[in-house]
Amino acid sequence: MQHKAPPIQWLPVFEAAARLLSFKKAAEELCVSPPAVSQQIKIFEDYLQEPLFDRSERRLKLTPVGDYYYQIAKDIIQSHHKGYRNFERTFKNPTLQISVPLFITQELLIPHYLGFRQYSPDTELRINTGNHLVDFDSDDINAAIRFGEGHWPELECRKLCPIDVVFVSSPAYSLQHQLTSKTEFTQSDLESHILISTNEHFSDWKKLFPNLNPTEKVICDSYFSAVKSAEEGLGITIGMLPVINNWVVNQRLTILGSAVRDSHYGYWLVAPKDSRHKEKIDALYEWLSSLFATSFPEV
Repeated sequence: MQHKAPPIQWLPVFEAAARLLSFKKAAEELCVSPPAVSQQIKIFEDYLQEPLFDRSERRLKLTPVGDYYYQIAKDIIQSHHKGYRNFERTFKNPTLQISVPLFITQELLIPHYLGFRQYSPDTELRINTGNHLVDFDSDDINAAIRFGEGHWPELECRKLCPIDVVFVSSPAYSLQHQLTSKTEFTQSDLESHILISTNEHFSDWKKLFPNLNPTEKVICDSYFSAVKSAEEGLGITIGMLPVINNWVVNQRLTILGSAVRDSHYGYWLVAPKDSRHKEKIDALYEWLSSLFATSFPEV
């Protein structure tokens, strides 16, 4: 019985052969001869004293031991590739990958994208849009803008902008239903309208009215879609000030009702506490703070 792990240099050959299920294709990928791949696999199998491949049929198959060790080899190879990409981005071609909600990307980051160079001239900023919370341990992301109360204890959280909420619709919808900035909504009033939400559980609305049960509703996959649906006259949605200020000033949306509610929520810049990109993230925070502070007109 062997007491040491097999030499790690055997893994790339085995991983390629296991992934492609072909010694010939693995040899082409690795720029070696098929007999060299076959010999390396045989040495590996002798070391383990177990077959890694079932060669009894025309098409190569992994044995249970082969499948087990393939998962190990695959994880090691993928980790190395990811580490090398991070090495290149950190030391050769510095980049910063940031996950941002689509609405903030469209309204704030894209129009001012080139301004980041003033804060970190040698860093390429790459923006990934999406609604899911990124996993910094597995996703290739360095920082993210999140909406919430800032309760992510495993992350460094820096507030970018507090949010107030209002009800909004298109000007045409407000005119059709005789709604104005002085309209005071009760739960019953709202239930008579088409309400637009960003999730099927209606949790955004139920934070304001826990028992709200509208007759008609529209469910969208993002805040950007919800705001666009309201702009198109489909109904009423929750507007977040100041990030929709441009839409109100340009009369794409109308604020309904006089009440502005402090949501206790905001947009936050979050990143791992032990990030190797601290200086770049500090520069990113300065840039984003400036954008949130200066880019939205008063309404």
